[in-house]
Amino acid sequence: MSKRERQAWFVVGAIFVAMFFIWGGINSGAVFFVPVLKTFGWTREKLSVALSIGWITGGAAGPAIGWIADRVNPKKMMIFGAAITGLLWLALSRATTFGEFLAINGAFGICVGASTTIPMSLIIAGWFEQRRGLAMGIAFAGATIGGAVMTMVASFAVQSGGWRIGYVVLALPILLAVVPAIMIVVHTSKSAAERDAARVEKAALGRPTAPPSGTASPSIVLPGLEISQAWRTRSFLLLCVIELFAGTSIGMAPHVIAYLTGIGYTATIAASVISLYLIGTTAGTLFGGPAADRFGARVAMVGTFVLSTIGMIGMAGAGHLFWLIVFIVAGGYAAGAFAVQIPLVMIESLGMRRLGSVMGICGVFYTLGAAFSPIAAGKIFDVTHSYMIAILTFMTVLALSAVAMLGVRSLESEQAQFAPRPEPAAIAVTS
Repeated sequence: MSKRERQAWFVVGAIFVAMFFIWGGINSGAVFFVPVLKTFGWTREKLSVALSIGWITGGAAGPAIGWIADRVNPKKMMIFGAAITGLLWLALSRATTFGEFLAINGAFGICVGASTTIPMSLIIAGWFEQRRGLAMGIAFAGATIGGAVMTMVASFAVQSGGWRIGYVVLALPILLAVVPAIMIVVHTSKSAAERDAARVEKAALGRPTAPPSGTASPSIVLPGLEISQAWRTRSFLLLCVIELFAGTSIGMAPHVIAYLTGIGYTATIAASVISLYLIGTTAGTLFGGPAADRFGARVAMVGTFVLSTIGMIGMAGAGHLFWLIVFIVAGGYAAGAFAVQIPLVMIESLGMRRLGSVMGICGVFYTLGAAFSPIAAGKIFDVTHSYMIAILTFMTVLALSAVAMLGVRSLESEQAQFAPRPEPAAIAVTS
């Protein structure tokens, strides 16, 4: 293994740590739902508004985050976003009004987005080519492994000291471990020093090298479409629709523990189900990337949406142990695989040239769905005293996502429509 390859895997390890604690905290949010309700006496719809506002702000900021990440060092974005995220957890532990919950969760949407998915995807894509799916899968597994661990840690903290102590427990690892790890270990692969080192290694192996620094050479242009081209393609439109449906389908996320306790499970068992689900999600992040490498990202994603539909069927029947297991295994795996495969689908269909911008724009639609569906689920429960209508709706949009993915095309197919058309041959005229 070369020095550059070792460094690349160290970068993956640091990103894993960042995802573990940043998204691990976000993924443990269901633990706080019922305790916060009991403290303030809000309706489920009202609390869902506060918890969903981050999806709206994150979606609104997504295009800007992607645009900036394409043009500046994404490491700086990660450091700033992670530091503010840790401070926001501390602020949330002191919140006393609905307005404070709303404002803090709104800031979460921007800072979590700036510190994780988009900049991390760009960094990993720059370091890896052959095993890009595997690298993303390992890095993004941190979010789900972290969720499984931090859900139990937060549950213990809430039961021992209350929900305010629970939020403090989520803050400290980000400030004390994540920010230093990003500062010390994470680097992009585009510096002149790294390119020169790669040329030295290739020369030692007798491989052709690029011209040394200081000599004239053409600028490197990444493969893919410009945004001005991408937005006119069928694949871009379908990806926006798919992101909207996928975001909508997670509307039960903050309600899962409330749903499970409502159908007869204890709070401890419900928290354990969340942890097991996130372990299944970890399997999805670890195996979803290699599946995309082997079968193609678009084909793998169709299978992922089929599994997620089956998982939602399991949630509908979760009162029976068998269907609860189906929900944990199929739904958990699919959730993890989606997070890894969606940027790979974008690369496969639209290329890497403006990947950050594409992720940011398409992500707006995901966040719109994710912002309003928990509110809708809460409203449905407040009116009907049941989550079943919401679950059946989310099941339907997941099935439609699988169908829509069948229409996403390859980069070659999308580029063909922008290729210059040949001039008609001149016709010779003879007398």
